[in-house]
Amino acid sequence: MLGLSGLPDELAATGPDGTPVRIPAFSTPEDAVTALGKVVTYARWRTEDRGTHVRPEGMDARRARRLVEGWLADAEGGDGRVLTQDETAELLDCYGVPLWRSRTVRTADEAVAAADALGWPVALKTASTALRHRTDLGGVRLDIADAAELRADVERMRQVALEVLGEDEPAMEVQAMAPVGVPCVIRSGEDPLFGPKVSFGLAGDATDLLDDVAYGIPPLTDVDVAAMVRTVRAAPRLFGYGGAPEADIDALEDVLARVSVLADDLPELASLELYPVVVGSVGVSVLHAVVRLRSGAQRADAPRRALPG
Repeated sequence: MLGLSGLPDELAATGPDGTPVRIPAFSTPEDAVTALGKVVTYARWRTEDRGTHVRPEGMDARRARRLVEGWLADAEGGDGRVLTQDETAELLDCYGVPLWRSRTVRTADEAVAAADALGWPVALKTASTALRHRTDLGGVRLDIADAAELRADVERMRQVALEVLGEDEPAMEVQAMAPVGVPCVIRSGEDPLFGPKVSFGLAGDATDLLDDVAYGIPPLTDVDVAAMVRTVRAAPRLFGYGGAPEADIDALEDVLARVSVLADDLPELASLELYPVVVGSVGVSVLHAVVRLRSGAQRADAPRRALPG
């Protein structure tokens, strides 16, 4: 209706039962079709199955609570603390998320000893966050089969650290090689309005450069978890893209569900990062994790949690 928009008096009438009726007016057909599309989308959303809240078996929230309270009691100042690798592994174990162990080394001899203990073949990674995931800059070397190759890679990585970071004795990590799969990243953090939030994306440029990330606000349902995995634009890589074997989606969704429960249970969890999470054709390998704790009083979603279910 050219010249009319909204709910104008010109399109108002009284229905057979005496109630007033107003017909919405749009000045262009495009606006009318857009509005109708929103109605259809909302109606479809209202009828969709929202699933059931996830709570996988094998989780010990009480043990996690005791650990977190103890770690924060030992923290200096009010800014909380970043957990050590052993502490991180212990916390994740409370929620049934096994963390692949690694050993920090600084010399070739230490690296070979670590590889002997962990089992060959191994991966060598710099401990620096600036180079940790940068295979293009030499911060990661994979599938190292013997001591001679490992010693050479240690020396190469020392040169990279010196050239890029200015460090002549960089810390490095040795880790047993995980099964081949699709690397992903799962994170949790605190939103100023919604409190805990969980994100999922495929590791690398899809997440780092293109912001191809799906978000969820715990508590999540099984439908929410499935949607997070499938709505990122790079998701086809998990489902056999280019002839590759399909990834173990059930195992990936299980890890994502456990992280969402962990974030929901512990207001002291300021941030968590699992990167990379390698999803193979069978199973999932969590190769690295960083956890930061701080006072649970800083959680900002108390009003949301007070709303009726």
